[in-house]
Amino acid sequence: MQTNQNPIEPAALALDNIFILEKFQEKHADKFTPGQLTWFMRNRARNGLSKSGAVILSARKFYINEPLFTQWFASQKA
Repeated sequence: MQTNQNPIEPAALALDNIFILEKFQEKHADKFTPGQLTWFMRNRARNGLSKSGAVILSARKFYINEPLFTQWFASQKA
């Protein structure tokens, strides 16, 4: 039996919380440059973003789950 190590809050599963990468960047342009988001995506296996469940790769497009991305970003340490 496999257990889910990263439980996802029901509110995080709402489609209203999922954005294609470009729309997410537009919405948060004051916080992230396109280059930063590209770096996050390119290094998602090493930086823990994939494991967080915040990124969906479907049909060669990245989708961002905003609540899970926020949780991942807030957990980053300098």
